[in-house]
Amino acid sequence: MRESIAWIAAALAACGTSGSPPTGAPDAGGASDPFAAQPDTGEGLTDVSADLDAVLEHGALATACADYAKAPADRRLRLLCGKAMFFDEGFGTAGVPKPLLTWAMSSFPDEVGPGFTKLGLIEDPRSSEHVPLGFPPGAKLGSVDTFAFGCASCHFARLPDGRYAVGAPNHAFEYGRMNLILAVLPALSIPGANEGDHDPDALAAIQPLRDRMKADPAIGQALLGALLPLLGGTMPVFSKENEHWYARWRSGTMDFLIQPLPLDDRVHTVSKISALWGMPDAAEREAHGIGSAMIGWTGSTVSERNFLAGFVDIGGGVPADWPDDRFGPLLDYLYSLRAPAPPSSSASDSTQGRAVYVAHCESCHGGPRGMGDHVYTYEEIGTDDAMRWWADGPDHDGGPCCGIAFQPGDLLTHGIKSPRLVGLWAMTRFLHDGAIDSLEQLLCLTPRRGVADPAFGDGGHTFGCDLPTADREAVLAYLRAH
Repeated sequence: MRESIAWIAAALAACGTSGSPPTGAPDAGGASDPFAAQPDTGEGLTDVSADLDAVLEHGALATACADYAKAPADRRLRLLCGKAMFFDEGFGTAGVPKPLLTWAMSSFPDEVGPGFTKLGLIEDPRSSEHVPLGFPPGAKLGSVDTFAFGCASCHFARLPDGRYAVGAPNHAFEYGRMNLILAVLPALSIPGANEGDHDPDALAAIQPLRDRMKADPAIGQALLGALLPLLGGTMPVFSKENEHWYARWRSGTMDFLIQPLPLDDRVHTVSKISALWGMPDAAEREAHGIGSAMIGWTGSTVSERNFLAGFVDIGGGVPADWPDDRFGPLLDYLYSLRAPAPPSSSASDSTQGRAVYVAHCESCHGGPRGMGDHVYTYEEIGTDDAMRWWADGPDHDGGPCCGIAFQPGDLLTHGIKSPRLVGLWAMTRFLHDGAIDSLEQLLCLTPRRGVADPAFGDGGHTFGCDLPTADREAVLAYLRAH
């Protein structure tokens, strides 16, 4: 059972992370500037470019880890190996059955497209099978090959100016709809399937594909061929309630612990995919008095290593195969990622914007790149508090529920962190649940959507909304300059 549904488990875990001195240089008032430029530690790797082949290092990723093994003192090769892991490592987890993924891409060019580009992913130009980037080979499901969910599936995106960026949160990724296509659509094609067993919103989300199948019987025949190798296994099954949530998630968001994941906390929460650039390593956090990396929106995961180890475990991999040193190149590569510079200087780093930030934002966002130094309560922040019970479960007993085993040092916080604020100019989802579409909405310069549904709410965090319009516009320009 664990293997048969691990492709969803790996996906949920994959998406939703310095030995260096503090980089915040004092400003004119003597305070540390959280947005002071970080030193470039990328050893010349290309992590932001309009040229996708350049980002993929012109084919060098294929042998990067083997090359590093021959020259372990070469830092550039170590980072290149980490980059290869970012794009091409499945960590021993099982993924989407290959027959289903290739069937969906070939059968629905207008609705899915090669590389699932119609759902916000980016086609891997190196793949003869047109799979998306971030979908490396996964562990087999019986005798069936799979494509696993890797780091790049959620944390590699095209920026608004057309450049590709490693570490960028893919807020265009329609993860919920992808899973409905790969699970509910095949289930409905099985003889005797009953539409009444499925949520109306989920059915509406995949209706264009059902219409296409009805018009072209060859697609259904091809699906039967794709399902044939999976006979005898267990296909993912959603409750109607959870199908409803899958259908309602906005692009760039998901629940990290939900059916059919074997570790389902039975609480519906929504997390926005986060950026990975500007991450402080342990030494920088210590220099700033921050005792935890606070990975995840609740800040429950204390280190990047713990997150990766948990990903392997939840995704059905073998934790013993991944000692800490095996994660090392990937972690060092992640620490080297920097937020991409804005495409123009129109969002100037103004003196007024900096002054507003210091006076009204820095008390919660004063750490490296604007991160906070502790977890806040929902009473303090006022945002949707469904995330309060993440991993705790419906009984709210204060400990991890449902067989969930935390890594050493991790704990439930029942709160929410304040995230890093670099690269905001490139993002289209704000607040932890991705319910807000712009910084203008965040600072009440334009109306919010007014959503109050639990887990999706766009209320709260109204800090700064009472400032003069000129101050709010100045601080937005300041934030967008970094």
